[in-house]
Amino acid sequence: MRLRDEQIRRYDEDGYLVLHGIISPAELELLRQDAALLQTPRRGHPDANVYEKDGATLRAAWAVEIDSEACRRAMRLPRILGPILQLTGRETYLYQSRLNYKVARSGDVFQWHQDYGSWVEDGVPDGGHRRMMSVLVMLDDTGPESGPLRFIPGSHREGLLRSEYDTATTSYALHCTPEADVARLLAGSAAYECTGAAGTVVIFGGNLVHGSRKNSSARDRRNLYFAYNTCDNLPDPAYPRRKHANGYIMSRDAAPLSPVDDGALIELANERGITGRAPLTA
Repeated sequence: MRLRDEQIRRYDEDGYLVLHGIISPAELELLRQDAALLQTPRRGHPDANVYEKDGATLRAAWAVEIDSEACRRAMRLPRILGPILQLTGRETYLYQSRLNYKVARSGDVFQWHQDYGSWVEDGVPDGGHRRMMSVLVMLDDTGPESGPLRFIPGSHREGLLRSEYDTATTSYALHCTPEADVARLLAGSAAYECTGAAGTVVIFGGNLVHGSRKNSSARDRRNLYFAYNTCDNLPDPAYPRRKHANGYIMSRDAAPLSPVDDGALIELANERGITGRAPLTA
């Protein structure tokens, strides 16, 4: 799959791009099944999971590809990795992966922040939107009450903003964008809410300011994320790293990624008894 010139222009201007119809229902069901497995003790690396303040509700599963064959294939699908390689124009690896669960009526907020505000603390030299970017795959239908991801369009053009390290608001400490900067960036405009049908895919840059409210709905809202970085932008190993919630926040494998066959995920779904076909994409 290749992005059109107009799609690339929108990504450069807004800092994000929404894609529809590139994940089939069968592929989506397969990812949901693995999402359910990752939140149980049957996960091979349960210490990669982070919980809400109650200590029992799962907030996020990190490094999902090490325990989920579906995620391992999904992150390299030509429909997902292809646009990333097109935007970076160079060798690229998986910097980070996670699955945010946002459990019904209790999934907590994510404060306004830039992902690169944390990644720079790991010694990554550049957070530009053509070097570091994330892919979001919505595993559930998401409405305004679900605590959808929200973007401040064009905020990536500000570069890296000063951040405030918030250790109190949620169970997961985060380098947050100060309220004064958020107000300035939103003046005369509105945040974009990532609502839509399950299977919606969104690409967004590392410097884009984003966040989400609490999930007040009666349904879980699971978002799968793959964060990519270029192989010439590796973290400085001598940099004093921030304290991580666990040892899985950064990928231990910086090998360049290459696409798998576009039917790799649907093949796995069919092997598990989930019938369907991969979508036709340009």
